[in-house]
Amino acid sequence: MVAFVVALLAALAGASQAGAFIYWADTQNDRIGRADNDGRNADPDFIQTGDLPFAVAVDGGHVYWANRLDGTIGRAAIDGSGVDNEFIAGIAEPSGVAVNANSIFWSASGGLALAGAIGRAKLDGTNREPGFITEPLNPCGVAVDSGHVYWADPTGGEPAYIGRAGLGGGAKEPLFATIDEAFPCGVAVNTGGIYWADFGAGGKGTTIGRANPANPASPDESFIAGATGACGVTVHGTQLYWANYGSGTIGRANTDSSMPDQGFVSVGGKPCGVAVDDLASPSPSPPADPSPPSPPQPPASPTSPSPASPTSPPEAAAQIDPPPTTTITKGPGKGLAAGRARFRFRADEAGARFACRLDRRTPAPCKSPQRYGGLKPGRHTFEVWAIDPAGNKARKPARRSFHVPAKQR
Repeated sequence: MVAFVVALLAALAGASQAGAFIYWADTQNDRIGRADNDGRNADPDFIQTGDLPFAVAVDGGHVYWANRLDGTIGRAAIDGSGVDNEFIAGIAEPSGVAVNANSIFWSASGGLALAGAIGRAKLDGTNREPGFITEPLNPCGVAVDSGHVYWADPTGGEPAYIGRAGLGGGAKEPLFATIDEAFPCGVAVNTGGIYWADFGAGGKGTTIGRANPANPASPDESFIAGATGACGVTVHGTQLYWANYGSGTIGRANTDSSMPDQGFVSVGGKPCGVAVDDLASPSPSPPADPSPPSPPQPPASPTSPSPASPTSPPEAAAQIDPPPTTTITKGPGKGLAAGRARFRFRADEAGARFACRLDRRTPAPCKSPQRYGGLKPGRHTFEVWAIDPAGNKARKPARRSFHVPAKQR
């Protein structure tokens, strides 16, 4: 009888831990990885996703992720089965995803037009509201608590912001917290703080920032230092987790910033997005000092990021990660007399995407070859920009002008 009770207790303990996992989005290999939330048993190929998964969220029944280049939100059962990479489609570059008991929320950067938004739908994907909140310019990450929706908004330059609104979309505060020197991509929130991951110019950010929701005007932009392209953050109980895009690891620390471990889980690839489920949690790391933590102070160690120079954001990005160069390799082709043109182009960086425009139209995502038909007689100009995986846009487009002849009568 004793042996039976011991075995039963062991089985119940195992069941309570069965769903205790960390999840991450691997942008390089188009997959969601998973590990026990004590950092062991990493499975980098847990779910195969669409193109460029940029964020991940989880609830008791499902895993959700944002396929940035496909413009979709994907979903699978909590065990990785039933993968649907087009659970919600038609989103302009989704960059974040969050869930609560009733809804799924996503951030959409809006592409080159910087016409960002926070979208919302029911958990089953119905009642979609792509323009639920339209104040963000270029949101990169979304979080939700019992009263508000939060988003990180790099805005395409400095300063950046953390915005928020009520759960119903009202009481909008797009400039809720101002971040002077950062490119926030990922946001998390609990009762004690708002946290963001600083991806930095070209993915060179090194910090996790924090603001007090009751006093957002005095953020601590270097709350945790030593990250490598921090891209995505989540808070779970007394611990923070973040994705290190540069080193291919998941970092972890206590929410008072003590006991940081930049290599808590080695995941490989280029992670951008992290989530932890609520079914079980490992014991928190012991705080460095058992006394109540003092208010967070910027670290003074040599590992602290040096102050940014007064260089403008595009120039600063170029110093760290030069923007790509675009080349038109062929075009406009032999169909001009029929009002047709076709262009081929490439970038000098692998994995780049493109935006094209003809004449004075609004730039739009495109792929090589880009075709146009029904062109009117006269002069036209084709332009194409490359955008590298870190989001750096070519300073100048590749441009080619051409002439469509008048039709012969």
